[in-house]
Amino acid sequence: MKVTYARSDTLDLFLALHRELAGRCSWEVCLLPRPVEPAVAALRDGLRGWRAAGVPIPPAALVAPDGPAATDAATRTVLAAMDAARPRLAPAIAAFAERRAAAEADLDQRLRLPEVGGALAAAMGVAGEALELPVHLVPFAPYPPSVGLLLDGSRVAGTYLDFRRYVGATLADATLTQLGWALLRSEHGPGHLLGRLRALLPGTGPYQRQLRLLLTKTVVELTAGHLVRTTDPQHRPCVEVLGTAWRFPRLYDLVRRHWTPYLDGHRDREAALAAIAAEAAAYAPRWYTENIDGASLAADFYLLEWLAAQGDAPAAERLARWAPQLSADFAGQLDLIIGTELGHYECARPDALAPDLADFLARVNLGDSRVAWWRTRRELGEIPALDLAVDAFAGPGVEYGGEAWAPIAAMLRRYAAGELPARVFIDQCFTLQHNNGCLFDKYFEAEHLLPVLEAQAAGDLATLARHASAEVRRRWQRHRYRIERGYSPQWLGADRAVDLPPPDRPRTGRLVLGAPPPGSLGCGSAEEAEQLAASPADATAPVRDRTWQFRRPWPAVPRRYAAATAVLHTGLGEVRLELWPTVVPYTVDNFVALAGGARSWRDPVTGGRRDDPFYDGVAFHRRVPGFVIEAGDRSGTGQGGPGYRIPDEVRADQVFDRPFLVAMANNGRDSAGSRFFVTLAAARHLDGGFVQFGEVVDDGSRAVVTAVAAASGPVRLLRVTIDATPA
Repeated sequence: MKVTYARSDTLDLFLALHRELAGRCSWEVCLLPRPVEPAVAALRDGLRGWRAAGVPIPPAALVAPDGPAATDAATRTVLAAMDAARPRLAPAIAAFAERRAAAEADLDQRLRLPEVGGALAAAMGVAGEALELPVHLVPFAPYPPSVGLLLDGSRVAGTYLDFRRYVGATLADATLTQLGWALLRSEHGPGHLLGRLRALLPGTGPYQRQLRLLLTKTVVELTAGHLVRTTDPQHRPCVEVLGTAWRFPRLYDLVRRHWTPYLDGHRDREAALAAIAAEAAAYAPRWYTENIDGASLAADFYLLEWLAAQGDAPAAERLARWAPQLSADFAGQLDLIIGTELGHYECARPDALAPDLADFLARVNLGDSRVAWWRTRRELGEIPALDLAVDAFAGPGVEYGGEAWAPIAAMLRRYAAGELPARVFIDQCFTLQHNNGCLFDKYFEAEHLLPVLEAQAAGDLATLARHASAEVRRRWQRHRYRIERGYSPQWLGADRAVDLPPPDRPRTGRLVLGAPPPGSLGCGSAEEAEQLAASPADATAPVRDRTWQFRRPWPAVPRRYAAATAVLHTGLGEVRLELWPTVVPYTVDNFVALAGGARSWRDPVTGGRRDDPFYDGVAFHRRVPGFVIEAGDRSGTGQGGPGYRIPDEVRADQVFDRPFLVAMANNGRDSAGSRFFVTLAAARHLDGGFVQFGEVVDDGSRAVVTAVAAASGPVRLLRVTIDATPA
């Protein structure tokens, strides 16, 4: 087994462009100004053509010496879009040349294939001697997952990894994971991992196939992380910190218990696979592949609390033993999610922050923030790191919804310091919400959590019981039966001593959810164990899609106007805009308030708050004749804003079918703030991505817009005057 480092300018360019158009979070660095030009946006059409033809994306032909042959329309479209984007993307890619060389050298030192390659191949059940994998370390790749295989039909022609996101031991972990998948695709034999799982867990149903695939994924990632830890004991494996263990905790717990002894040399490989398969076959595949229901956990917790308060000593004991485990697991999830949210600061300006906060954010954003946060927290200590996280969310993080995350980080800090009892912490975890909904909606099914919380507040025990696990539901039913028979623990006495466990210090890397079998306390399901037993229906049941509960982060109630106009006073003349306050009230209210100095904004240069008119003196920082002119960024970078973001009001009936439409620029969904643009031609590739809020209506104003686009020198927006009629 051998790894070679390869480089391809064509692959670098394609991945960077694909990231810009389809795989970049709204808070990440923008390489291309948005909205993108039509020639660049054509990449989407080319990708659709490739998918329709069954071409893997990215195709291995991208790394061929002469690039892919432009023999079909889809490939010609992709190559033309890359050529259009090259002048802007190529310098950004070239700026990472030294970091790429350093990443290759670091990976060479950490990978240690002579020591771990044989163990990886043995775990995959193949020889592995013939594999030579070209590895492309690239500076920009679509997210998630920022890694991928390059396929030529069924042949693995190489792999790519984003070395900005994966650094140090995490890059070695990701590389070994890709090597594992390449081995499984390249070689076959009697011990092949997929073949053994297919033999041990037969079946062609959708859930059965999904179970085998997720088992394989978990085994590969667990193996890669374990091998990195043999040479770097401080490494936190990607399987834990990048999501698999949290998205599929039941499956992860199953594999970890049986596969880790094999990796440690205490168990035979075949025996480990047989044990995994035997336990997995006991229940329906969906038990392992579907998300834990947060409503069931909440119902269990609140019903047990109620029963304990009513004098049910066994319920009190059960709760006393479960609560420390549940709180520790919740702390682990929150810790990971906070690390994710701290990744929003990639574009933060360090010169506008306090030195300790600037240093903290730079460290947390060195690579994937979920990994870097864990490393930084270990170096600084839990409490100081969480204090800085609170400061980050409450300060520059307000732009990214930090006003919701600051109290959550503060709550975790109090729990880590021992200031919050486990049960209070659990209750706050269920009831607090981030800016888009439930705290745990990244890893839990949260569709029914709000009804459970409402039932708890209303004392609706029947609803709680309906969502609770079978064990807790039966315990509640027994209690009701005894009450109906006249038993009253208040006066008959319930003085049985409850053996409380010792205080449990939070351990943020601990995983306990998912281990309980179906029907038991904390299993995360209201179904009876019998309903989750393996059955012939597994062969026909379609895989159920996850239900996402996404609450749009709407701001305060807008000031509504019956009609509104704006005049842009530019260095070349006046531009009169007719605004549409009855169509997009939030967007118009934001524009009017910024123009008139009625909304506070953050100065991107000093970091201080200001209340004067935002648009006075800003430049038209982008002017593309025949496409758009754009203004509204006081930083002059084309990516700045007012220090906050507003949600989109995109409407299906708003299409960019004519020139002189006015719309908000953005960096992705729900990321608009102050930048706006005026179209100079029809631009249908912008449909559905940008909020229109007005139009340039008179010929004189349109002539000024055209002149601004064609001007040879800088043009400034001197001020904006508003004429608005309140609704």
